[in-house]
Amino acid sequence: MNLESAKQRIEYLIFAAVILVPFIFLPFGKYSDFFYAPKVYGLVIIAAMFIFTLLLSGKNLHYLIRFDLINLSLLLYLLLLFISLFFALDIKMAIFGRKYRAEGLIALMSYALLFFAARTVEIPGKKLLMGITISATILSIYGIAQYYGFDPFPRDFIRNDWNRAFTTFGNPNFFGSYLVLVIPVVLHNFVKNKQNMAGICYALLIYALVCTLTRAAWIGVGVAIVMYVILDIFFSSNFKQDMRRIIYVLLITFLAIFIFNMTTQSIFLNRFQSISKDAQEIINSGKIESESEINGSGATESGLARIYIWEKVIELIKERPLTGYGIENLMEPFGEKFGNESVAKRFGFGNVTRPPDKAHNEYLNIAVTTGLPSLVIYLFFIIQTLKRSMVTMRQNYIQAPFVAAILGYISQAFFNISVVSVAYIFWVFLGLISSYDSE
Repeated sequence: MNLESAKQRIEYLIFAAVILVPFIFLPFGKYSDFFYAPKVYGLVIIAAMFIFTLLLSGKNLHYLIRFDLINLSLLLYLLLLFISLFFALDIKMAIFGRKYRAEGLIALMSYALLFFAARTVEIPGKKLLMGITISATILSIYGIAQYYGFDPFPRDFIRNDWNRAFTTFGNPNFFGSYLVLVIPVVLHNFVKNKQNMAGICYALLIYALVCTLTRAAWIGVGVAIVMYVILDIFFSSNFKQDMRRIIYVLLITFLAIFIFNMTTQSIFLNRFQSISKDAQEIINSGKIESESEINGSGATESGLARIYIWEKVIELIKERPLTGYGIENLMEPFGEKFGNESVAKRFGFGNVTRPPDKAHNEYLNIAVTTGLPSLVIYLFFIIQTLKRSMVTMRQNYIQAPFVAAILGYISQAFFNISVVSVAYIFWVFLGLISSYDSE
């Protein structure tokens, strides 16, 4: 297979991963995994097709996989993940993932292969940008319908009574993370590509975002939009011409939020104000031990729960700083050390008494499951990809929405978790901003 044919095939695979895989879910069976395992199967197939393409490329292989600092740091990170298997409390879970999560080593390897694939894409074309816009708009319309009580698909036993938008991602937080990644792309289509229809799509995405009621995603989108404007100022030669459309974007954003807030008894405003309460609690918090501290703080239950989980996870990290407890292996040591009911009963989360299966902070989660060295290498890898994009963006400004999306995503990751229904898109975007052709 010649080089151009291989690249074209890989572009098709990236298109399928980013635009088609989000629609994969199987709403059959009350206790089946509707959302996560089906997407993993799709990702594994795409990753296998990428490997097959590499094998067919023969003498052109060195153009498709290059050993630069970015790839070497990723390979080192994958090596540390593999080493962590030998220290995992449950090695099977570390490889295949926990039920209803499915983010084991297999899923993480798929992310990495998609990253390698995305690096071969020369410039993200208009077809990819339009595909993201269309697919995100369809999913947003579905999410808005869910919020207002219309869902054409059956639900499982977990989500039967949910009234927040979660669409095909399995959780409002995860749908929010997805929107953090795609909103800058739709924004770019409106501002730079002058597509007026993208403005309507952007409005639908913002409205779907507030329908998730996910504060971390709101923060992430805020960071992404601000960073997109900053990148436009510093790396684009026609910022003045973009100003009018950027003002339109701000007006659309505030109008969508205003309409939602007015029609939902100020749910958005109340939820938004709780961000500052939780932030103040984080600043003032020592250790959360007494019931009076919980009830009298004024912060939200979810915010307090996160603080509590972070404190306990840090204690677990101190016990296994180098190796962690294994990929997807947090719940068992957390429950053994702090009690199964420690989070649920103290913070009023219904009748569920199991401990958290993730740290609700992606960086702490990496440290507690695979060790501090893997966290350091992971952060180094992220920094190197962003550094590459900053060097090349003046010649390849199409990277700007993807850089803004990544910065928004890594911001919300302080309060959220990695999940197979979204994380692979983040890894694809990392590959796009560090394309070999931008060197």
